[in-house]
Amino acid sequence: MEQKVIYFDHAATSGTKPLSVTEAIIDCLKNTNANPGRSSHLLSIKAAEIVYHCREAIGELFNFPETEKVILTKNATEALNIALYGTMESESGGEVLTTSMEHNSVQRPLNHLKNKGRIKLKIVQGDRNGLITPQKIEAAIGNETRLAAVTSASNVCGTKLDLAGIYETCRAKGVKLLVDGAQGAGAMKIDLARTPFDLFAITGHKHLFGPQGTGALIVKDPDALAPFMCGGTGSLSEKAVQPDFPPDKFEAGTVNTPGLAGLGAGIQFILDEGIEKIIEREQQLTQYLLQKLREIDEIEVYAPEAERVAVVSFNMKGALASEISYYLDREWRICARPGLHCAPLAHQTLGTFPHGTVRFSLSYFNTEKEIDIAIYALKSYARGE
Repeated sequence: MEQKVIYFDHAATSGTKPLSVTEAIIDCLKNTNANPGRSSHLLSIKAAEIVYHCREAIGELFNFPETEKVILTKNATEALNIALYGTMESESGGEVLTTSMEHNSVQRPLNHLKNKGRIKLKIVQGDRNGLITPQKIEAAIGNETRLAAVTSASNVCGTKLDLAGIYETCRAKGVKLLVDGAQGAGAMKIDLARTPFDLFAITGHKHLFGPQGTGALIVKDPDALAPFMCGGTGSLSEKAVQPDFPPDKFEAGTVNTPGLAGLGAGIQFILDEGIEKIIEREQQLTQYLLQKLREIDEIEVYAPEAERVAVVSFNMKGALASEISYYLDREWRICARPGLHCAPLAHQTLGTFPHGTVRFSLSYFNTEKEIDIAIYALKSYARGE
């Protein structure tokens, strides 16, 4: 009997979705296959309701009732680009502060803006656990700093940042704060009423259990943000200029209605289960995995003292990350991710550049039994079996 696949790559894309997500996507494609906001017939109105309910679900999860300021995107990368280019269009020449633990979806647009002479860029270095404290952020803020762009949690080692402390620091200094919530949304309790970040980017396909091609940018002040893209919105069609009100100002073109149906269902699953329950379960699994990994002398776990989401990076002495991952996949049907995880500066911070790490990223739907199988497989590899 062939062993079932064990999926430990949820930080890339959640491999197990609630059944309701699949059902919502299929129902949309079968029964509501129309364009939202472009017509007034029955199916177009139903499609618009799907989009509306997804926007409302996002607002409820993050305690952000002004849901017209929830800008729907195709992923966190698009949301981050809207935030970075839109902010710096009016702040051209100012300084942006970021960290050494950022994903390329933050680093690359910032470097592009820097190379074009649009911004000055300062990178705050993390420690061996991937942590950047509010004190480090405060020390780095200068007179020209206009924006700080920080991750919620590292996609490499899972380290969570003190977002509340960083928010208070930026607010006191008059610096706008952009948070990349790709790894934190759904894996951390984020309450935008308590910490009203200026800009909060999320993706739907990771911890929110939605499909690929979905995401959002939550914008505190839409008037302070220039649109990243212009085009059809279904509103003010008599004018040849982009609407100046949210969300239309930032949502040019047709949105991914079936995907948003799935994302809305994924977030509703989190709301129904309770995010505290989901976080607690993922933390139990993460601590169990860390405990078991420490039983293997040949393995080094990175960011060993970090407070983390359900992401763990490690290497084994005498083996490349790619070799271990290949073995786990081909011999044990265990899906993990090797390499640099699109975050080269984070690996330089952790001392794992250029070969990277093996990353296990867990989900609410994983089990201790799956972890036990993976640990047995790693021990077998260490023994040369």
